[in-house]
Amino acid sequence: MKLICRDIVLKSWSGLIIALALIASSAQVDTRAGFAAESLTANGKISWMTGSTITVESNSGPVVVKLADKTIIRNEVPVKFSDITSGMYVGATAQKQADGTFRASRLHIFSEDQRGVGEGHRPLGTAPQSGATMTNANVESVDDVAVENVKGRLLTLKYKGGVIKLLVPENTPVIKRVVSDRKMLRPGTTISASGTRAEDGAIAASQITVRAEVK
Repeated sequence: MKLICRDIVLKSWSGLIIALALIASSAQVDTRAGFAAESLTANGKISWMTGSTITVESNSGPVVVKLADKTIIRNEVPVKFSDITSGMYVGATAQKQADGTFRASRLHIFSEDQRGVGEGHRPLGTAPQSGATMTNANVESVDDVAVENVKGRLLTLKYKGGVIKLLVPENTPVIKRVVSDRKMLRPGTTISASGTRAEDGAIAASQITVRAEVK
C-alpha cells in the first residue's frame, strides 16, 4: 500500500515538474516574440535633450528617445509647387472625385533613401472613415492643368498593382524630406521618432523626422 502511494506521489511530482517546465518554456518564447515584434512611434515637441537622449512631449505624456550611430535623421522642407517633377517618390493624402481622379490635400516628397516605403493605395490610416486616401507611389508624369477654374498639376502616380490620377491644386502644402543630421534636433522642434523598445523602456530610434511648420 505504501509502495503504491509513493508511486502516485512520484508520478504527481514528475507531472508537475514537466508542466512547470512547459509553462516556463512557453513564457520565454512568447516574451521574446513579443519583444522582437514591438515597434513604436513618438510624435511631439522636444522638451529636453542631452547627449544621445531626448525627451519628446507627446499627447500621452513625455517619451524618452535614444539615438544611435545608425539613427537616420530627416528634415522636412516646404518646397515650391513647381518643384514637383516626374521620377519622384511621393506620398499623397487625397479625396476621390466624381470623375475618378483624386484631389490632394497634402503631398510629401520622400527622400531618395525612402523610395518604395509603404508603396500602395489605401484608406488614410489616421481617419479610415473619412473617405480620404493615402497613396505612396512613383510620379510617372506631370501636367499643368486647370480644372473648374482651379489651377494645378495633374500627376500620374504608379504603384505596384495600380495607377491613379492626382490633381494637386497650387495652394496644396508640398513637403520634401531630405537626409539631415543631429543639428536639426533642438528643444521646441516637432519630430516623429520611430524604433523599438529599449530594455529601459525608452524608444531606440531607427529614424527621426523633423516636421516642417506648414502655415
